[in-house]
Amino acid sequence: MDTIHRLLAWAAVAGVVAGVGWSAVLAARGQAGGPAFERFQAAVVSLLVIAAASGLGLLALGARPTEGLHLLYAALAVGIIPLARSFLGRAGGRRAAGLLVVAFAVLGGLIFRLFTTG
Repeated sequence: MDTIHRLLAWAAVAGVVAGVGWSAVLAARGQAGGPAFERFQAAVVSLLVIAAASGLGLLALGARPTEGLHLLYAALAVGIIPLARSFLGRAGGRRAAGLLVVAFAVLGGLIFRLFTTG
């Protein structure tokens, strides 16, 4: 179970790198993205939910993270992209893509902290 949790964590890192890159390109072009980018965001969030569920499985089996903040960072990581998307109705084009660049960058910071507190 621990190996699965670690693989999901590294997949999340790849998702963040791709998300920052994709949203940065969209921001540079002044585009808000399209259905493919929305599906990508949903896939990243789904990956984070599955990683969190595997972490809860580890917790149920008695494994504990090094620091209790790991649980807080995990909850924040799962919610950051949906939170950013909740503001997209007010933003369009470059602003929407810029908001998602920031959201993916913050997610990267949270995932870094998840690695350091895990």
